[in-house]
Amino acid sequence: MLKKITFLSLFLMVSITCSAFSNEQLMQAMRDEIKRSMEKLEVQGLKKPYYIEYKLTLRNSYSIKSSLGTINESNNVKTANLSVGVRVGSYKTDNTNFFDFGFSLFGSGDDEENFKGRNIPIEIDYKTLRRELWLSTDAAYKQVSEIFAKKEATLKNRIIKDTTSDFLQLKPEKYYDTSRIPEFNVNKFELLCKKLSGVFNDFGKINVSTVSTEYLPGTVYYVNSEGREYIKNDYYLGLEVVASTQADDGMPLMDFFSSYSRNPNELPTEDSLVKAIRSIAEKLTELRNAETLDEPYSGPILFEGQAASELFAQIFAPNLVTQREPMTEQGVQENERYTAFQSKIGGRVLPEFLSVAAIPSKNEYEKTNLLGQNKIDDEGVLSEDVILVKEGFLKNLLSCRVPTKRVRRTNGHQLGGAAMLSTIELTGNKDNSMSQKELTNKMLELCKDRELPYGIIVRKAMNQNIMFTTLFRLTMGDFPMTQVQAKVPLIEVYKKYADGREVLLRGCDAKGFTPQSFKDILKVGNRAYAMNYLAPAVSSPFVTGGNQYIGASVIVPDLLFEDGEIRSVESDFPKPPILANPIDK
Repeated sequence: MLKKITFLSLFLMVSITCSAFSNEQLMQAMRDEIKRSMEKLEVQGLKKPYYIEYKLTLRNSYSIKSSLGTINESNNVKTANLSVGVRVGSYKTDNTNFFDFGFSLFGSGDDEENFKGRNIPIEIDYKTLRRELWLSTDAAYKQVSEIFAKKEATLKNRIIKDTTSDFLQLKPEKYYDTSRIPEFNVNKFELLCKKLSGVFNDFGKINVSTVSTEYLPGTVYYVNSEGREYIKNDYYLGLEVVASTQADDGMPLMDFFSSYSRNPNELPTEDSLVKAIRSIAEKLTELRNAETLDEPYSGPILFEGQAASELFAQIFAPNLVTQREPMTEQGVQENERYTAFQSKIGGRVLPEFLSVAAIPSKNEYEKTNLLGQNKIDDEGVLSEDVILVKEGFLKNLLSCRVPTKRVRRTNGHQLGGAAMLSTIELTGNKDNSMSQKELTNKMLELCKDRELPYGIIVRKAMNQNIMFTTLFRLTMGDFPMTQVQAKVPLIEVYKKYADGREVLLRGCDAKGFTPQSFKDILKVGNRAYAMNYLAPAVSSPFVTGGNQYIGASVIVPDLLFEDGEIRSVESDFPKPPILANPIDK
């Protein structure tokens, strides 16, 4: 439950602290140090801070890794983490939205460790926190003052066309998310991981596999110099299963299963998880003997279920977030990453029968708990439901307190360091929504008109987070990775013939898909697939100093594209192991 209340009721909050000090004492330490810094932090010849913010995060994290029925790791780590933001200048022009190559290449990262993501003692009391805040604020002020001086010098030598303010001023507000943090049963999850990973003992053709779970509960304390404050409990659990093998010709193959939930007690049942793991093991074994595409396919493509959601999440959704191109000493630093819609508000970005909304208030979709549910963003702003695309036309973007030319107010989507996705839903009108069978028939009609012998159905696509984290570690970098925005690695792809036959393919990529490709959607399914995932940050963490991945959700129906391209993987393969897997029966 979200409350806008006074601090008299803070004793009701549940927090993860390792000391006897209360939430009120922690908040008071932050308030007192901000007040002192705003009044007294000044160096002759430099601007005083006009804005300071403190964010303290206390976590009690659990992680378990298992393979072939044995526990590899089981850890419980308590951390206290502090991030300080200091702005000098004014809301109109300050030290932000300026990229200093010198700092970025020659040491700013070392300096920023003193005030962004600073690890502090977990046994916190008032004096300890005040000291850490003092040191962090001092380091931040020294760096931002130097950046502001460079920015001022740059502005004096340039004619600036974009006069948008650097930061939005907000009135004081105080919010508290008092949801109780669920407990984590370590023994229960160790047994679950052992049982799930043990499934792979029956599949000797699979080279490597892992089952891991991570629970990240925490309490976040936030205070800024405007009088805006919040405390919120932040937590989620992720269960990831990844397995990899090679075909006889050396082609690397993988499959995965993931489940994310706000509450560790709301995962699927143990029986359904075992069934899901056995299913990916069987499919991965089958893929070893699947066909490959002899030549690229160009034609109608039907993306179903997870594949439709993954394609939308990777290609279209990140462009629904505001980004501000930073200034440099050489001029504005152009950024082509997820910026397709920055100047498109009012323009058509989808067929007119499709709409998109951000719905952070929604916590469930057809019994799926939504990871992107959010009440308060990282700047202490209430997260708003937003109509992003209405009947094909772009109406708004997800925004934070950094305004852009086209979006000049925040809608409460500052998450993990910058504006970011929450829960995004794509919906179609009834006249253009079909059953799965009707979509397949429509695809085959299009293939017949183009004299194509078959169409393509995609049922599963690679997840970016799993590819670059768990899979990379599991295969020691041997699995071919891609960071090309218009290319999506696929896992489960089928040739679909007019007589009903389906032929499984391996080693396929969807190529050439861009945000503009979504204008070519002909029809959508009449039921949607809700996918929870860890979304890569839209704005680079290298620039923002924020998180690399943020929990999000997309709700997407099946998607029938009039035209698309599927190609075989174009890379060299590592040689398969010389000897067979010793557990292969």
